[in-house]
Amino acid sequence: MESIQLTLIDRQLLLYDIFRSCREVSYEEITARLPVGQKMIQRDIRTLTDAGLICVKYSRKEKAYMDSGQTPAFCEDSKGKRYAHLKKLNRIATLMTDLAMDSESRYEDDGDEYFSCKKRYYELFPNANEKMRQRDFTQLNRIGYRIYYDNSDRRYRKWESDGLREDFGVYRENGKLMRCTDSRYDMW
Repeated sequence: MESIQLTLIDRQLLLYDIFRSCREVSYEEITARLPVGQKMIQRDIRTLTDAGLICVKYSRKEKAYMDSGQTPAFCEDSKGKRYAHLKKLNRIATLMTDLAMDSESRYEDDGDEYFSCKKRYYELFPNANEKMRQRDFTQLNRIGYRIYYDNSDRRYRKWESDGLREDFGVYRENGKLMRCTDSRYDMW
């Protein structure tokens, strides 16, 4: 079983995956997929909020985080590395929800007119360069959002499922968060 050590952004994107898929998110729901402490979850929620991805409040009655009803807004007050981290987090989370492709098309029929993940990426982020796109696709693959180049169709393909995975394949080992890279934990 091959595993990778999760980075800060990996963990935050996986937490965002939970929030974008659930109406109410309990602490138990989070820790069932991400074995982390409550303070870390609270810090990550604050970061996701600052990145303009979520706007939640904790309901003691429901014992869960719920949508606050406000529109999430990016925190423009951030500076330096924090600002760069929030921008990257926002960009990759946007890809988790807005990356698209034409799954019915074949290269033999449509040639380069095919609407691919790569074309959609540059529609979403016209100022991005190829190196940034490759890093972002690699980041998505690290958290189980499979994007790959299909040599037979000569284009990028992506996961097709959009639901919440029951298990991210995340576990603790020697105090570090690890993720099993077995495909059963990936989006398909």
